[in-house]
Amino acid sequence: MDTSLSVEPRQDTGKGVARKLRAAGKVPAIVYAKGKDAQLGAVDPVRLLEIFRKSRNANTVVELQIGGATITAIVQEAQRHPVSRKLLHVDFFEVGADRPVEVMVPVKTSGKAIGVASGGNVEIIRRELKTRCAFDRIPESHEVDVTPLDVGDTVRASQLTLPDGVEVVYDNDFIVVACSGKKKA
Repeated sequence: MDTSLSVEPRQDTGKGVARKLRAAGKVPAIVYAKGKDAQLGAVDPVRLLEIFRKSRNANTVVELQIGGATITAIVQEAQRHPVSRKLLHVDFFEVGADRPVEVMVPVKTSGKAIGVASGGNVEIIRRELKTRCAFDRIPESHEVDVTPLDVGDTVRASQLTLPDGVEVVYDNDFIVVACSGKKKA
């Protein structure tokens, strides 16, 4: 899948400049990089949304073409209008193979818990998990098999099965998925 995105460099900042860019069909953007100055630019919002629609992943790695150089980056933050939901501003963060990134990855369940037949209910306590890994190893989701869960059982962050080079960032070993409810008598 082609994830290249052209970034037009810009020098000016401010509310008026941003309004003019949006009126011209562009969205203001900033490219941050560790140890470098931020680069100001403008991107085509239609192309950016197309990349995300095709990938179906908020953590898509984008190849930015800016000033004759190619920068590999992920979207750090995208600001949207509260009513129209149009993109207002995008922050990109340059990634490299030499340092891991921290991103939020959704949690998905698979299977049918044993406790559901006993009157329980499977609940996803944490819908997203902060994950640290190389940019080319970002998982689409954390898959949790709930089949062995009975009423009262839980799956904690430390119990997740993760691919090589991927780790969940946590201070406390929190509950990710639980099977709660009352057992049938």
